[in-house]
Amino acid sequence: MASTSVIAHGHDDPLTRAIMPPAGESAEERASRTQEEALARQRSHEIDEQLKKGHKDKKELVKILLLGQAESGKSTTLKNMKLVYAKESFSKERAYWKPIIHFNILKHVLLIIRLLEEAIEAQPEDDASRSSTPAEEESALLSREGFTTEHRILCMQLKPLIDLEASMRKQLLQHRELRNGEEIFVQSHFAWAKHFYSGQHRSQQQRLSKGDALRTEMGTVLNASCRNITALWSDPKVRKLLDEQALRLEHEAGFFLDELERVTELNYEPTDLDVCKARLRTVGVTETHFRVSSMLSQVDWIVYDVGGARTQRATWKPYFDDANAIVFLAPLSGFNQKLEEEPRINRLEDSLLLWRDISSSPLLTSVHLILFLNKVDLLQKKLEQGIEFGSYFKHYAGGNDVEAVCKYMKKKFVAVYKDAQTKITTATTHAKSSPPPRLVRIFLTSVLDIQSTAQIIVQVQNSILSDALNRTDLL
Repeated sequence: MASTSVIAHGHDDPLTRAIMPPAGESAEERASRTQEEALARQRSHEIDEQLKKGHKDKKELVKILLLGQAESGKSTTLKNMKLVYAKESFSKERAYWKPIIHFNILKHVLLIIRLLEEAIEAQPEDDASRSSTPAEEESALLSREGFTTEHRILCMQLKPLIDLEASMRKQLLQHRELRNGEEIFVQSHFAWAKHFYSGQHRSQQQRLSKGDALRTEMGTVLNASCRNITALWSDPKVRKLLDEQALRLEHEAGFFLDELERVTELNYEPTDLDVCKARLRTVGVTETHFRVSSMLSQVDWIVYDVGGARTQRATWKPYFDDANAIVFLAPLSGFNQKLEEEPRINRLEDSLLLWRDISSSPLLTSVHLILFLNKVDLLQKKLEQGIEFGSYFKHYAGGNDVEAVCKYMKKKFVAVYKDAQTKITTATTHAKSSPPPRLVRIFLTSVLDIQSTAQIIVQVQNSILSDALNRTDLL
Protein backbone atom coordinates (compact mmCIF):
# COMPACT_ATOMS: atom_id res chain seq x y z
CA MET A 1 0.00 0.00 0.00
CA ALA A 2 1.06 3.59 -0.45
CA SER A 3 3.07 4.94 2.45
CA THR A 4 2.65 8.34 4.06
CA SER A 5 4.95 11.02 2.73
CA VAL A 6 7.42 12.68 5.07
CA ILE A 7 6.78 16.04 3.45
CA ALA A 8 4.66 18.45 5.43
CA HIS A 9 1.62 19.64 3.54
CA GLY A 10 -1.00 22.29 3.85
CA HIS A 11 -2.06 25.19 1.71
CA ASP A 12 1.41 25.13 0.08
CA ASP A 13 0.53 21.78 -1.48
CA PRO A 14 -0.67 22.54 -5.04
CA LEU A 15 -3.30 19.82 -4.94
CA THR A 16 -4.64 21.11 -1.63
CA ARG A 17 -4.98 24.54 -3.23
CA ALA A 18 -6.62 23.06 -6.32
CA ILE A 19 -9.33 21.29 -4.34
CA MET A 20 -9.98 24.16 -1.94
CA PRO A 21 -13.52 25.60 -1.92
CA PRO A 22 -14.25 27.94 -4.84
CA ALA A 23 -13.97 31.65 -4.18
CA GLY A 24 -17.21 33.55 -3.77
CA GLU A 25 -19.40 30.56 -2.99
CA SER A 26 -22.80 31.36 -1.51
CA ALA A 27 -23.93 30.33 1.96
CA GLU A 28 -26.15 27.66 0.38
CA GLU A 29 -23.26 26.32 -1.71
CA ARG A 30 -20.96 26.33 1.32
CA ALA A 31 -23.49 24.40 3.40
CA SER A 32 -23.92 21.84 0.61
CA ARG A 33 -20.15 21.49 0.15
CA THR A 34 -19.52 21.12 3.88
CA GLN A 35 -22.11 18.38 4.08
CA GLU A 36 -20.57 16.56 1.10
CA GLU A 37 -17.07 16.80 2.62
CA ALA A 38 -18.33 15.45 5.95
CA LEU A 39 -20.05 12.56 4.18
CA ALA A 40 -16.87 11.86 2.19
CA ARG A 41 -14.74 11.75 5.35
CA GLN A 42 -17.28 9.55 7.10
CA ARG A 43 -17.55 7.21 4.12
CA SER A 44 -13.77 6.99 3.77
CA HIS A 45 -13.44 6.16 7.47
CA GLU A 46 -16.16 3.52 7.26
CA ILE A 47 -14.44 1.92 4.27
CA ASP A 48 -11.11 1.82 6.10
CA GLU A 49 -12.75 0.15 9.09
CA GLN A 50 -14.43 -2.42 6.89
CA LEU A 51 -11.17 -3.17 5.18
CA LYS A 52 -9.38 -3.65 8.49
CA LYS A 53 -12.01 -6.14 9.62
CA GLY A 54 -12.12 -8.01 6.33
CA HIS A 55 -8.41 -8.11 5.54
CA LYS A 56 -5.66 -8.65 8.01
CA ASP A 57 -3.08 -8.21 5.28
CA LYS A 58 -3.71 -4.87 3.57
CA LYS A 59 -1.35 -5.91 0.77
CA GLU A 60 -4.23 -7.98 -0.55
CA LEU A 61 -6.10 -4.79 -1.39
CA VAL A 62 -5.55 -2.32 -4.20
CA LYS A 63 -7.18 1.08 -3.92
CA ILE A 64 -7.59 3.01 -7.18
CA LEU A 65 -8.98 6.51 -7.72
CA LEU A 66 -10.52 7.68 -10.99
CA LEU A 67 -9.84 11.41 -11.22
CA GLY A 68 -10.47 14.04 -13.86
CA GLN A 69 -12.76 16.94 -14.64
CA ALA A 70 -16.49 16.47 -15.24
CA GLU A 71 -17.27 14.56 -18.46
CA SER A 72 -13.70 13.33 -18.81
CA GLY A 73 -14.84 9.71 -19.15
CA LYS A 74 -14.45 8.45 -15.58
CA SER A 75 -17.84 6.77 -15.38
CA THR A 76 -17.37 5.21 -18.82
CA THR A 77 -13.96 3.90 -17.74
CA LEU A 78 -15.58 2.35 -14.68
CA LYS A 79 -18.18 0.70 -16.92
CA ASN A 80 -15.33 -0.72 -19.00
CA MET A 81 -13.71 -2.08 -15.83
CA LYS A 82 -16.98 -3.80 -14.99
CA LEU A 83 -17.01 -5.35 -18.45
CA VAL A 84 -13.55 -6.80 -17.81
CA TYR A 85 -13.87 -7.85 -14.16
CA ALA A 86 -17.62 -8.26 -13.58
CA LYS A 87 -19.05 -9.19 -16.95
CA GLU A 88 -21.95 -11.25 -15.59
CA SER A 89 -23.06 -8.49 -13.23
CA PHE A 90 -22.72 -5.89 -15.99
CA SER A 91 -24.87 -7.98 -18.33
CA LYS A 92 -27.62 -8.21 -15.72
CA GLU A 93 -27.62 -4.43 -15.29
CA ARG A 94 -27.86 -3.59 -18.99
CA ALA A 95 -31.67 -3.51 -19.07
CA TYR A 96 -31.73 -0.89 -16.30
CA TRP A 97 -30.07 1.61 -18.65
CA LYS A 98 -32.91 1.60 -21.16
CA PRO A 99 -34.83 4.52 -19.56
CA ILE A 100 -31.59 6.51 -19.26
CA ILE A 101 -30.82 6.00 -22.95
CA HIS A 102 -34.35 7.12 -23.80
CA PHE A 103 -33.93 10.14 -21.52
CA ASN A 104 -30.73 11.04 -23.40
CA ILE A 105 -32.75 11.03 -26.63
CA LEU A 106 -35.46 13.21 -25.10
CA LYS A 107 -32.95 15.84 -23.98
CA HIS A 108 -31.40 16.17 -27.42
CA VAL A 109 -34.75 16.24 -29.24
CA LEU A 110 -36.15 18.94 -26.96
CA LEU A 111 -33.01 21.02 -27.41
CA ILE A 112 -33.50 20.90 -31.18
CA ILE A 113 -37.21 21.77 -30.86
CA ARG A 114 -36.44 24.78 -28.66
CA LEU A 115 -33.88 26.16 -31.11
CA LEU A 116 -36.14 25.50 -34.08
CA GLU A 117 -39.11 27.25 -32.45
CA GLU A 118 -36.95 30.26 -31.59
CA ALA A 119 -35.76 30.47 -35.19
CA ILE A 120 -39.31 30.21 -36.54
CA GLU A 121 -40.60 32.88 -34.14
CA ALA A 122 -37.80 35.21 -35.24
CA GLN A 123 -39.04 35.08 -38.82
CA PRO A 124 -40.37 38.56 -39.75
CA GLU A 125 -43.76 38.91 -41.34
CA ASP A 126 -42.51 41.70 -43.58
CA ASP A 127 -39.46 43.83 -44.17
CA ALA A 128 -40.53 46.45 -41.60
CA SER A 129 -40.58 43.89 -38.81
CA ARG A 130 -37.08 42.58 -39.35
CA SER A 131 -35.07 41.91 -36.19
CA SER A 132 -32.52 44.46 -35.10
CA THR A 133 -29.93 42.39 -33.21
CA PRO A 134 -27.35 40.29 -35.11
CA ALA A 135 -28.53 37.07 -33.48
CA GLU A 136 -32.16 37.75 -34.37
CA GLU A 137 -31.23 38.76 -37.92
CA GLU A 138 -29.28 35.52 -38.33
CA SER A 139 -32.21 33.47 -37.04
CA ALA A 140 -34.61 35.38 -39.28
CA LEU A 141 -32.37 34.76 -42.28
CA LEU A 142 -32.45 31.04 -41.61
CA SER A 143 -36.24 31.19 -41.38
CA ARG A 144 -36.55 33.04 -44.69
CA GLU A 145 -34.25 30.46 -46.27
CA GLY A 146 -36.54 27.53 -45.65
CA PHE A 147 -38.41 27.04 -42.35
CA THR A 148 -41.99 26.26 -43.31
CA THR A 149 -45.34 25.27 -41.91
CA GLU A 150 -44.11 21.66 -41.98
CA HIS A 151 -41.46 22.58 -39.43
CA ARG A 152 -44.11 24.13 -37.16
CA ILE A 153 -46.27 21.01 -37.47
CA LEU A 154 -43.29 18.78 -36.68
CA CYS A 155 -42.61 20.73 -33.48
CA MET A 156 -46.28 20.47 -32.47
CA GLN A 157 -46.36 16.73 -33.08
CA LEU A 158 -43.35 16.26 -30.80
CA LYS A 159 -44.71 18.48 -27.99
CA PRO A 160 -45.82 15.47 -25.86
CA LEU A 161 -42.13 14.74 -25.33
CA ILE A 162 -41.88 17.87 -23.17
CA ASP A 163 -44.16 16.51 -20.45
CA LEU A 164 -42.48 13.11 -20.70
CA GLU A 165 -39.03 14.63 -20.17
CA ALA A 166 -40.32 16.65 -17.21
CA SER A 167 -41.72 13.50 -15.59
CA MET A 168 -38.42 11.73 -16.12
CA ARG A 169 -36.49 14.60 -14.54
CA LYS A 170 -38.79 14.51 -11.53
CA GLN A 171 -38.37 10.76 -11.17
CA LEU A 172 -34.58 11.01 -11.25
CA LEU A 173 -34.27 14.03 -8.97
CA GLN A 174 -36.56 12.61 -6.26
CA HIS A 175 -37.54 16.01 -4.77
CA ARG A 176 -34.10 17.58 -5.18
CA GLU A 177 -33.86 20.93 -6.95
CA LEU A 178 -31.41 22.07 -9.61
CA ARG A 179 -29.76 25.44 -9.89
CA ASN A 180 -30.56 27.43 -13.02
CA GLY A 181 -28.94 25.77 -16.03
CA GLU A 182 -27.54 22.86 -14.00
CA GLU A 183 -27.49 19.43 -15.63
CA ILE A 184 -29.70 16.83 -14.01
CA PHE A 185 -27.82 14.47 -11.72
CA VAL A 186 -28.22 11.59 -9.29
CA GLN A 187 -26.39 11.07 -6.02
CA SER A 188 -23.75 8.37 -6.19
CA HIS A 189 -25.53 6.44 -3.43
CA PHE A 190 -28.96 6.81 -5.08
CA ALA A 191 -30.12 3.49 -6.54
CA TRP A 192 -31.87 5.15 -9.47
CA ALA A 193 -32.58 1.83 -11.22
CA LYS A 194 -34.99 0.80 -8.46
CA HIS A 195 -37.18 3.77 -9.33
CA PHE A 196 -37.88 2.31 -12.77
CA TYR A 197 -38.00 -1.42 -12.01
CA SER A 198 -40.11 -2.47 -9.06
CA GLY A 199 -39.01 -6.10 -9.25
CA GLN A 200 -38.96 -9.09 -11.55
CA HIS A 201 -41.14 -11.40 -9.41
CA ARG A 202 -44.08 -9.20 -8.45
CA SER A 203 -47.61 -10.54 -8.64
CA GLN A 204 -49.49 -9.97 -11.90
CA GLN A 205 -52.21 -8.26 -9.88
CA GLN A 206 -49.79 -5.86 -8.25
CA ARG A 207 -50.01 -2.34 -9.65
CA LEU A 208 -47.00 -1.09 -11.53
CA SER A 209 -44.97 1.53 -9.72
CA LYS A 210 -44.87 5.06 -11.04
CA GLY A 211 -41.35 4.45 -12.34
CA ASP A 212 -42.38 1.27 -14.14
CA ALA A 213 -45.28 3.09 -15.79
CA LEU A 214 -43.05 6.00 -16.80
CA ARG A 215 -40.43 3.68 -18.27
CA THR A 216 -43.08 1.87 -20.30
CA GLU A 217 -44.73 5.10 -21.44
CA MET A 218 -41.40 6.56 -22.52
CA GLY A 219 -40.58 3.52 -24.62
CA THR A 220 -44.03 3.54 -26.24
CA VAL A 221 -44.06 7.27 -27.02
CA LEU A 222 -40.54 7.27 -28.45
CA ASN A 223 -41.40 4.29 -30.62
CA ALA A 224 -44.47 6.11 -31.96
CA SER A 225 -42.44 9.32 -32.44
CA CYS A 226 -39.46 7.71 -34.13
CA ARG A 227 -40.43 8.81 -37.66
CA ASN A 228 -40.99 12.43 -36.62
CA ILE A 229 -37.78 12.57 -34.59
CA THR A 230 -35.85 11.14 -37.53
CA ALA A 231 -37.41 13.74 -39.85
CA LEU A 232 -36.42 16.49 -37.42
CA TRP A 233 -32.83 15.31 -36.97
CA SER A 234 -32.21 14.63 -40.68
CA ASP A 235 -33.77 17.88 -41.95
CA PRO A 236 -31.04 19.91 -43.76
CA LYS A 237 -32.41 23.23 -42.48
CA VAL A 238 -32.38 21.97 -38.89
CA ARG A 239 -28.81 20.69 -39.27
CA LYS A 240 -27.79 24.06 -40.69
CA LEU A 241 -29.39 25.78 -37.69
CA LEU A 242 -27.43 23.57 -35.31
CA ASP A 243 -24.21 24.30 -37.21
CA GLU A 244 -24.88 28.05 -37.01
CA GLN A 245 -25.31 27.64 -33.25
CA ALA A 246 -22.01 25.65 -33.09
CA LEU A 247 -23.92 22.69 -31.65
CA ARG A 248 -22.49 19.28 -32.49
CA LEU A 249 -24.84 16.91 -30.70
CA GLU A 250 -23.00 13.94 -32.18
CA HIS A 251 -19.98 15.01 -30.11
CA GLU A 252 -21.88 14.93 -26.84
CA ALA A 253 -22.26 12.08 -24.37
CA GLY A 254 -25.51 10.17 -24.59
CA PHE A 255 -25.96 10.69 -28.34
CA PHE A 256 -28.28 8.15 -29.97
CA LEU A 257 -30.08 10.14 -32.68
CA ASP A 258 -28.25 8.26 -35.44
CA GLU A 259 -29.58 4.95 -34.05
CA LEU A 260 -33.20 5.92 -33.39
CA GLU A 261 -34.91 3.05 -35.15
CA ARG A 262 -32.93 0.46 -33.20
CA VAL A 263 -33.05 2.04 -29.73
CA THR A 264 -36.77 2.94 -29.89
CA GLU A 265 -37.95 -0.55 -30.83
CA LEU A 266 -40.49 -1.80 -28.29
CA ASN A 267 -38.37 -4.88 -27.60
CA TYR A 268 -35.09 -2.92 -27.51
CA GLU A 269 -32.41 -4.23 -25.16
CA PRO A 270 -29.27 -2.10 -24.61
CA THR A 271 -25.94 -3.47 -25.76
CA ASP A 272 -22.68 -3.16 -23.85
CA LEU A 273 -21.70 -0.21 -26.04
CA ASP A 274 -25.09 1.48 -25.48
CA VAL A 275 -24.54 1.33 -21.73
CA CYS A 276 -21.06 2.81 -22.08
CA LYS A 277 -22.43 5.63 -24.26
CA ALA A 278 -25.36 6.46 -21.96
CA ARG A 279 -24.98 9.70 -20.02
CA LEU A 280 -26.15 10.10 -16.42
CA ARG A 281 -24.29 12.63 -14.31
CA THR A 282 -23.44 11.52 -10.77
CA VAL A 283 -22.23 13.59 -7.85
CA GLY A 284 -20.37 12.28 -4.86
CA VAL A 285 -18.22 9.15 -4.82
CA THR A 286 -19.06 5.80 -6.39
CA GLU A 287 -17.29 2.81 -4.82
CA THR A 288 -16.92 -0.40 -6.82
CA HIS A 289 -15.29 -3.68 -5.72
CA PHE A 290 -13.59 -6.13 -8.07
CA ARG A 291 -11.84 -9.46 -7.55
CA VAL A 292 -8.90 -9.31 -9.96
CA SER A 293 -7.13 -12.54 -10.86
CA SER A 294 -3.52 -12.71 -11.92
CA MET A 295 -1.26 -15.66 -12.67
CA LEU A 296 -0.06 -15.72 -9.08
CA SER A 297 -3.00 -14.65 -6.95
CA GLN A 298 -6.36 -12.96 -6.61
CA VAL A 299 -6.48 -9.38 -5.37
CA ASP A 300 -9.39 -7.22 -4.29
CA TRP A 301 -9.60 -3.87 -6.05
CA ILE A 302 -11.61 -0.96 -4.75
CA VAL A 303 -12.19 1.69 -7.41
CA TYR A 304 -13.51 5.15 -6.50
CA ASP A 305 -15.12 7.33 -9.15
CA VAL A 306 -15.23 10.82 -7.67
CA GLY A 307 -17.06 13.88 -8.98
CA GLY A 308 -14.90 15.99 -11.26
CA ALA A 309 -16.67 19.36 -11.27
CA ARG A 310 -14.69 22.10 -9.56
CA THR A 311 -17.31 22.39 -6.84
CA GLN A 312 -16.90 18.67 -6.02
CA ARG A 313 -13.09 18.44 -5.87
CA ALA A 314 -13.03 19.39 -2.19
CA THR A 315 -14.40 15.90 -1.45
CA TRP A 316 -11.37 14.14 -2.99
CA LYS A 317 -8.90 14.49 -0.14
CA PRO A 318 -10.22 11.79 2.26
CA TYR A 319 -9.79 9.17 -0.47
CA PHE A 320 -6.07 9.86 -1.03
CA ASP A 321 -5.03 7.97 2.11
CA ASP A 322 -3.53 4.57 1.28
CA ALA A 323 -4.29 4.92 -2.42
CA ASN A 324 -2.20 2.66 -4.64
CA ALA A 325 -2.88 4.27 -8.00
CA ILE A 326 -4.67 7.14 -9.66
CA VAL A 327 -6.15 6.80 -13.11
CA PHE A 328 -6.35 10.38 -14.35
CA LEU A 329 -8.46 11.10 -17.41
CA ALA A 330 -7.74 14.11 -19.62
CA PRO A 331 -10.18 14.45 -22.56
CA LEU A 332 -8.15 15.74 -25.52
CA SER A 333 -11.37 16.54 -27.37
CA GLY A 334 -11.97 19.39 -24.92
CA PHE A 335 -9.38 21.61 -26.62
CA ASN A 336 -12.11 23.87 -28.06
CA GLN A 337 -14.45 23.81 -25.05
CA LYS A 338 -14.83 25.75 -21.80
CA LEU A 339 -15.65 24.41 -18.35
CA GLU A 340 -19.39 24.48 -17.74
CA GLU A 341 -18.87 25.73 -14.18
CA GLU A 342 -16.11 28.23 -15.14
CA PRO A 343 -16.66 29.43 -18.73
CA ARG A 344 -13.40 31.42 -18.80
CA ILE A 345 -11.26 28.27 -18.53
CA ASN A 346 -10.38 26.00 -21.44
CA ARG A 347 -11.17 22.34 -20.61
CA LEU A 348 -7.87 20.92 -21.83
CA GLU A 349 -5.91 23.63 -20.02
CA ASP A 350 -7.83 22.74 -16.86
CA SER A 351 -6.80 19.08 -17.27
CA LEU A 352 -3.14 20.13 -17.60
CA LEU A 353 -3.36 22.25 -14.44
CA LEU A 354 -5.06 19.47 -12.49
CA TRP A 355 -2.46 16.96 -13.70
CA ARG A 356 0.27 19.33 -12.54
CA ASP A 357 -1.31 19.62 -9.10
CA ILE A 358 -1.68 15.85 -8.76
CA SER A 359 1.86 15.16 -10.00
CA SER A 360 3.45 17.67 -7.63
CA SER A 361 1.41 16.94 -4.51
CA PRO A 362 3.38 15.67 -1.48
CA LEU A 363 0.22 13.78 -0.54
CA LEU A 364 0.63 11.52 -3.54
CA THR A 365 4.36 10.95 -3.95
CA SER A 366 3.98 7.21 -3.40
CA VAL A 367 0.87 6.85 -5.53
CA HIS A 368 1.39 5.46 -9.00
CA LEU A 369 -0.09 7.52 -11.79
CA ILE A 370 -1.89 6.23 -14.87
CA LEU A 371 -2.78 8.90 -17.44
CA PHE A 372 -5.55 8.35 -19.98
CA LEU A 373 -5.36 10.94 -22.76
CA ASN A 374 -8.98 10.23 -23.54
CA LYS A 375 -11.58 10.81 -26.26
CA VAL A 376 -9.06 10.51 -29.08
CA ASP A 377 -11.86 9.35 -31.38
CA LEU A 378 -13.81 12.55 -30.77
CA LEU A 379 -10.64 14.62 -31.14
CA GLN A 380 -10.10 13.06 -34.57
CA LYS A 381 -13.67 13.88 -35.66
CA LYS A 382 -13.26 17.52 -34.66
CA LEU A 383 -9.95 17.88 -36.47
CA GLU A 384 -11.36 16.22 -39.61
CA GLN A 385 -14.25 18.69 -39.54
CA GLY A 386 -11.74 21.52 -39.83
CA ILE A 387 -11.62 22.74 -36.22
CA GLU A 388 -8.07 24.05 -35.86
CA PHE A 389 -6.22 22.85 -32.77
CA GLY A 390 -3.73 25.70 -33.14
CA SER A 391 -6.51 28.26 -32.76
CA TYR A 392 -6.85 27.21 -29.11
CA PHE A 393 -3.23 26.32 -28.29
CA LYS A 394 -1.23 29.25 -29.65
CA HIS A 395 2.19 27.61 -29.27
CA TYR A 396 1.20 24.59 -31.32
CA ALA A 397 2.94 24.54 -34.71
CA GLY A 398 2.13 21.03 -35.94
CA GLY A 399 -0.39 19.73 -38.40
CA ASN A 400 -4.12 19.55 -37.74
CA ASP A 401 -4.18 15.76 -37.60
CA VAL A 402 -4.82 13.44 -34.67
CA GLU A 403 -1.36 11.85 -34.65
CA ALA A 404 0.46 15.18 -34.46
CA VAL A 405 -1.89 16.62 -31.83
CA CYS A 406 -1.68 13.51 -29.64
CA LYS A 407 2.11 13.51 -29.84
CA TYR A 408 2.21 17.18 -28.86
CA MET A 409 -0.17 16.77 -25.92
CA LYS A 410 1.62 13.67 -24.64
CA LYS A 411 4.86 15.66 -24.56
CA LYS A 412 3.13 18.47 -22.68
CA PHE A 413 1.73 16.15 -20.03
CA VAL A 414 5.09 14.39 -19.66
CA ALA A 415 6.86 17.75 -19.31
CA VAL A 416 4.39 18.85 -16.63
CA TYR A 417 4.98 15.62 -14.72
CA LYS A 418 8.77 15.83 -14.93
CA ASP A 419 8.75 19.45 -13.80
CA ALA A 420 6.57 18.48 -10.83
CA GLN A 421 8.91 15.62 -9.93
CA THR A 422 11.90 17.97 -10.01
CA LYS A 423 10.17 20.27 -7.53
CA ILE A 424 9.31 17.34 -5.24
CA THR A 425 12.92 16.10 -5.35
CA THR A 426 14.18 19.57 -4.47
CA ALA A 427 11.74 19.85 -1.59
CA THR A 428 12.80 16.49 -0.15
CA THR A 429 16.55 17.08 -0.38
CA HIS A 430 16.80 17.70 3.37
CA ALA A 431 14.12 15.21 4.38
CA LYS A 432 14.94 12.00 6.22
CA SER A 433 13.97 9.97 3.18
CA SER A 434 12.96 10.75 -0.37
CA PRO A 435 9.83 9.31 -1.96
CA PRO A 436 10.48 6.10 -3.92
CA PRO A 437 10.52 6.24 -7.73
CA ARG A 438 7.07 5.74 -9.15
CA LEU A 439 5.72 4.49 -12.40
CA VAL A 440 3.73 6.68 -14.75
CA ARG A 441 1.95 4.99 -17.62
CA ILE A 442 0.37 7.04 -20.40
CA PHE A 443 -2.29 5.69 -22.76
CA LEU A 444 -4.14 7.24 -25.68
CA THR A 445 -7.70 6.09 -25.14
CA SER A 446 -11.16 6.15 -26.63
CA VAL A 447 -13.16 4.58 -23.84
CA LEU A 448 -16.14 4.02 -26.14
CA ASP A 449 -13.92 1.58 -28.03
CA ILE A 450 -14.61 -1.14 -25.48
CA GLN A 451 -12.32 -3.78 -27.02
CA SER A 452 -9.24 -1.54 -27.06
CA THR A 453 -10.08 -0.18 -23.62
CA ALA A 454 -10.32 -3.72 -22.25
CA GLN A 455 -6.78 -4.38 -23.47
CA ILE A 456 -5.56 -1.17 -21.85
CA ILE A 457 -7.25 -2.05 -18.56
CA VAL A 458 -5.43 -5.40 -18.52
CA GLN A 459 -2.15 -3.54 -19.09
CA VAL A 460 -2.99 -1.25 -16.19
CA GLN A 461 -3.80 -4.29 -14.05
CA ASN A 462 -0.48 -5.94 -14.87
CA SER A 463 1.40 -2.74 -14.06
CA ILE A 464 -0.30 -2.27 -10.71
CA LEU A 465 0.09 -5.90 -9.66
CA SER A 466 3.69 -6.35 -10.78
CA ASP A 467 6.81 -5.61 -8.81
CA ALA A 468 7.93 -3.43 -11.71
CA LEU A 469 5.39 -0.86 -10.59
CA ASN A 470 7.64 0.03 -7.66
CA ARG A 471 10.90 0.13 -9.60
CA THR A 472 10.40 1.18 -13.20
CA ASP A 473 9.92 4.60 -14.76
CA LEU A 474 8.45 4.11 -18.19
CA LEU A 475 8.44 7.76 -19.22
